[in-house]
Amino acid sequence: MKNLIAVFVLLLIFTSCEKVEDDTGNFCTSNCTTLRGKFVSLNDQPVPNIRVALKYRISGGELGGGYTRKIVNTKSDKNGNFNNFFFIKDNELGRYTDGYFEVDIDDSNLDNNKYIRTNNLIGNTTSDIGFAIYSIINRDTIIDETYYIPKKAYIKVNLNNYAAQKEGDRFEVRTYYPFGPKVGQNTFLNSEYATGFSGYDNWTAKTLNNSFKVFVAEGEKNIIHIIKLKNGVLLNQDIEVFVPANNTIELTYDY
Repeated sequence: MKNLIAVFVLLLIFTSCEKVEDDTGNFCTSNCTTLRGKFVSLNDQPVPNIRVALKYRISGGELGGGYTRKIVNTKSDKNGNFNNFFFIKDNELGRYTDGYFEVDIDDSNLDNNKYIRTNNLIGNTTSDIGFAIYSIINRDTIIDETYYIPKKAYIKVNLNNYAAQKEGDRFEVRTYYPFGPKVGQNTFLNSEYATGFSGYDNWTAKTLNNSFKVFVAEGEKNIIHIIKLKNGVLLNQDIEVFVPANNTIELTYDY
C-alpha cells in the first residue's frame, strides 16, 4: 500500500510540473521569423525600456504539466523599437499544432507619474496588451505591432450630493483614452489606437460630496464616463474632454 501511494505521489509530481525550455540566448541566422514593433507616446515620442517576451506554450491536461519554450526576451531601445529574429521548430509551425505563441509586454519599468501603464497602482487601465498567436504558417512571417503609451495627466472631478436611495445605488467616474495597439480607426475616440480605461470602483462616491484626482491622457480626446445608479435606475453620461498640457480642468456632477 505504501509503495502504491509513493508511486501515485511521484506520478502526480511528474504530471503537475511544467517543463520550461529557455532558448532566449539563441540567435537565428536562417529561416527566421521576425518579432518587431515600436512603443510611442504623445506626438510619436519613443518610449524605451518596455520588455517584450515571446513564448511557445502547450497547456497541461487535468493533472497539470504543460510545456513552455521561452524564445525572445528583449526591450524597446531609446527609439522605442524592438526587433528580434527567432527560429520556429517543426512541431510549432503550421495551423494544427499542440500549442500557441504568446507575446507578453511588461511596462512596469515606466515612470508611473509620467505614463499611463497597464498597472497604475491607483485606478487601472487595460490589464494586458500582450496577445496570443494561435498559429504561424510560414517561417518568414513578420509580426509587427505598434503600441501607444499615453502621457499621464490629471483632472479634478467632483461628485456631489450623493445619497443612496436604494441598495446598489452608486455614483462613479471612469475614463477612456487612446491606449495600446494600433487598430487602424477607433471611432469612439477618433484615434488609430485601441481604448484604455480607468476607474472601476476606484473613483466612487462614498460620502455626500466627493472630489477625485482622475488620471487621463494628455494631448488626447478623453471620454469621462459618469455612472449614476439612482433608486435602481441607471443614468449614464459621457463627456468628451480634450486635455492640454498644464490643464486646470475641473468637472462637477450632481447625483
